Parts: sequence; structure tokens; C-alpha cells
Amino acid sequence: MSHDLFNETRLLFHALKHWAETLHESLAITVAMRGVLELMLLQGPASVPDMARARGVSRQHIQQQVDALLEKDFVRREDNPAHKRSPLIALTDKGRAVIQSMRADELDALSRLQVGVSDISIQEATHVLSAWRHALRDDIERRAS
Repeated sequence: MSHDLFNETRLLFHALKHWAETLHESLAITVAMRGVLELMLLQGPASVPDMARARGVSRQHIQQQVDALLEKDFVRREDNPAHKRSPLIALTDKGRAVIQSMRADELDALSRLQVGVSDISIQEATHVLSAWRHALRDDIERRAS
């Protein structure tokens, strides 16, 4: 049963990725770049290592996204009082407008989808997926120590 949930989650991840890429194809922003923009929108400026930890990916992966976003003028570097060699990355006004527009477009598109489940089912599904994500993160941390 757990295997079925994981398999369905993987398939959903790939479907969401493809859906988002087609929805935002005119912006030339990858799903990974969108994730970095959204992280900064929700949590504010952060260093690349902090973003990597928050997203559960490598620092190098986040650095690639940040470099691409810097080229598009969607983010900027700021001094980091906690670490001189690891600047904070912050949204520019242009970047904030882009991610807010993307989120609005997604909400609009999602509201038109008919999936045949109630809000409580969505809340329950969200809770289950969150619980699995945290359990996996805890297992990774346990294995690393």
C-alpha cells in the first residue's frame, strides 16, 4: 500500500512538473527556478546553502537556479550579516511580480480542474503527504548521523 502511494506521488510530481512547464512556457522559467522564487516569496531572503537545506537538494543545484535568476534580474545578492562569503539572495521587484503572477495563474488553472474529491479529502491527502515527507527527511538525517 505504501508503495502504491509513493508511486502515485512520483507520477503526480511528474504530471505537476509538466503541467507547470506548459502553463508558464512563455516565461522561460523552469520548475526548479520557480521553486526558488516561491521559497524566497514565502520565507524571505536566504543564502544558497539555507535554500538547499529547505528544498532538500544540493547547494550546487540551488546555485544553478540562482545564477539563472540573477541573469533574468529576478533576484539580487545582499550582504549576509551572519556569513560574509555566503550572500543572501532576495527577490527583486521584477522577480516578486513574476512569482506572484505565476501563483495566481496556477490558482486560476487549478480552480478549473475537476478532480472529484472534497476539500476534506484534499486536506487529508496533504496531511498524509506531509507526514511522509517529514518521516523521509528524519530518516535521511538519522542515516547521516
